Amino acid sequence: MPTLKDKSTVTIRSGGKDRKYILWLPAGYDKDRPYRLVIAYHWYTGSAEQVVDCTKEGIRCYTTQSPFYGLWDLAENSTIFIAPDGLNAGWGNANGEDVTFTEDILEQVEADLCVDKSRIFANGFSYGGGMTKALGCARPDLLRAIAVYGGADFLAGCDGGTMPLAFYGAHGVSDGTCAYTSGEQIRDRFVKNNGCTAQDPPEPARGSGTHTCVSYTGCSSGHPTRWCAFDGDHTPSPKDKGQSTTWNPREVWDFFTQF
Repeated sequence: MPTLKDKSTVTIRSGGKDRKYILWLPAGYDKDRPYRLVIAYHWYTGSAEQVVDCTKEGIRCYTTQSPFYGLWDLAENSTIFIAPDGLNAGWGNANGEDVTFTEDILEQVEADLCVDKSRIFANGFSYGGGMTKALGCARPDLLRAIAVYGGADFLAGCDGGTMPLAFYGAHGVSDGTCAYTSGEQIRDRFVKNNGCTAQDPPEPARGSGTHTCVSYTGCSSGHPTRWCAFDGDHTPSPKDKGQSTTWNPREVWDFFTQF
């Protein structure tokens, strides 16, 4: 494991392959204090480095705020963050290998750091959103909640997929990469699993430059479900008309920190 400072790239053997992830510890890390942990999966053609640092020349970043989809700044040194690297810049999850990779990361990190195992979260965009969903399907017992941005239900698979898990989703109604309907499929899976009252959430009008968020009712205890639709394309960082910063990180952080 890395020394307890700043951020470090860690190599781990998983499924017979050398895999990497970036571990970023909060300033003043206290080995006797249990910390919330957030995993962030990158998009297709992306990397862990791009989730962590979008300032390098030549890097195409979808994020327009701080590291880890904007959650790093909001955490204010309260949280351990992890950004795994996918194989071939994606999350094919063949035979569940990326789920296993995540399990191996958590086993290593929990053995060396003080992690609150009741507050482990995952989030991701696009292919990373599909991977977040796949982990939520296969190992909901490891997680307290997930957040999926612009994901598609066919990405990364869904082994299991019948157990409840707190869920937040955000998707652009004009998404030309992962269709809005594909995000709805992920949402509706967890709406059903969580026992929520089915509904047809409102959508902002095309060209309105706005977003709408709905918290489902009737969900089973401990499994809140929230959906935000926005007037926009394929991005984890939507902004309303006239906004200079994205509203999504605050929505996600408030959702995660209710636990």
